[in-house]
Amino acid sequence: MEFLAHLSRRRMLQGMGALAATALLPAGMLPAYAAGPVNDDFALISRYLTGRNTLPDDFGTALFDAFVKIDADFPQQLSRLNQWITRNSVPAAEISRRLPADSQVSDLAGLPALILTGWYLGIAGSGARAICVAYTSALANQDVAPVLNPPTYAYGTYGSWAAKPF
Repeated sequence: MEFLAHLSRRRMLQGMGALAATALLPAGMLPAYAAGPVNDDFALISRYLTGRNTLPDDFGTALFDAFVKIDADFPQQLSRLNQWITRNSVPAAEISRRLPADSQVSDLAGLPALILTGWYLGIAGSGARAICVAYTSALANQDVAPVLNPPTYAYGTYGSWAAKPF
């Protein structure tokens, strides 16, 4: 009980509030960030589509896990897409035109947009099965962070309000 002496009333209430809030969420609503390494095909295709040499591993893992939760065949689809891109040397700018035109992989035509939506908006999937994986670390928000001040009283760069106060 000695550890309770060092807790402020505010910290205790914040902790109880957070615990109560998570208890109200449906099972499986929160993504597991420490689930495992990012799938190699997912990492390669993500860098290819976004044009970035590096992407955050924890975000990538959570995003991949969410896609697999929505569709168990997601890793196999990634593998087929990666093989097709490699075999045909398709530039990223042409994928949305060339993928649907190839009857062997036309069923994968929506996959690149789905992956990009995940990285840029932080949401895997769509509709009732969509899973929100990230917000401040979504690439669209990171890209505008240096110049965007959100319409709020928390002035500063985008996401600066997320840091713990001193």
